[in-house]
Amino acid sequence: MIRMIKNKERERAGNIYCDHCKPEKVDAIWRKAGISARHTGDFACHHHKHLIKDIPESDHLTEADFQTWHKGETL
Repeated sequence: MIRMIKNKERERAGNIYCDHCKPEKVDAIWRKAGISARHTGDFACHHHKHLIKDIPESDHLTEADFQTWHKGETL
């Protein structure tokens, strides 16, 4: 599932740039729902939204599930 980045999230995280527009710093508008990482291409601008690799709903953990099942593991 892909969702828009909320203003509140942007304020907390600071600058969130599109992972696909490098080296230009273009603001990301879209992100993969759940746990997203910058090095995996989970953030995109309007033009690169189709490049976000979405996984089936049943195959990914919610953030709460991730914190429960992977607690103590180093990433």
